[in-house]
Amino acid sequence: MMETTDMPAPRRRRGGGAGRTLASLSVLVAAACTALLPVDAHGQALGWSGAVEASGNVLFGNTRDRLAAGRLQLGRADSTLEVRSDLRLTYAQGENDAGERRVKGRTAFASLGFDLHPFKRYSPFWFGSVESSLQQRIARRYSTGAGGKVTFHQREENEASLSLALLAERTRPRRAPDAPPDVDPDWEEWRTRWSLRPRVRWRLSKAVKLSHVTFYQPAVARMSEFTINSTTSLAVDLTSSIALTVSLHDTYDSEARARGARVNNDGQVLFGLRAAF
Repeated sequence: MMETTDMPAPRRRRGGGAGRTLASLSVLVAAACTALLPVDAHGQALGWSGAVEASGNVLFGNTRDRLAAGRLQLGRADSTLEVRSDLRLTYAQGENDAGERRVKGRTAFASLGFDLHPFKRYSPFWFGSVESSLQQRIARRYSTGAGGKVTFHQREENEASLSLALLAERTRPRRAPDAPPDVDPDWEEWRTRWSLRPRVRWRLSKAVKLSHVTFYQPAVARMSEFTINSTTSLAVDLTSSIALTVSLHDTYDSEARARGARVNNDGQVLFGLRAAF
């Protein structure tokens, strides 16, 4: 589905595309910004890093819904290579009009990626991922791709970057309960997509950090078939390794309803705790 690059920023020592048009514009913008914005490319990572996060929300009263989510990130980086992995799980349960509890959502996502020369202004990368989603009617979605990242600003924990990649994606839709018996349950969709990803991570104060990442992934052959996955998080440090988090996740898949989903958009607001190591 996507390149996963919102790993916690490695600690560093101080030191002194969507079609041909989209790809061309991205290169021009990157080149222009590269000439204007500084990058501290002399630091070195300390090695392994990671984070584990547990979050959720609860609605009560007339609506009794529950959503729980967990996330594990692991990575290792130095001046030559960064390896990153990401595992995310969510589970949502609610009541229908009859007061019966039922599963409203269930997702799983896992990814692995490699960045070459991660602290340089330009960095090539490869990634692969697998995911499933009950509410978006995805039994399995596999994707793999490669591309390049340009970093406009990188100093300490602050970073702004843009990446463009080309990926191959295979989606196996989840069979709808009311599907006709002659519908092939093993039918799969193949897509070649562009993946455009802006990302910003910024420390607003000594204890508050803001991060945002958006993946825009249109099909190469048909721009009207696209996915957008966006995550914005605010973290407030309680200790050097524990933080309170508030996160907004929003996913849009233009083909979700065609697979039997109720709507194309799927969003959630989560409150949780993150432990970094």
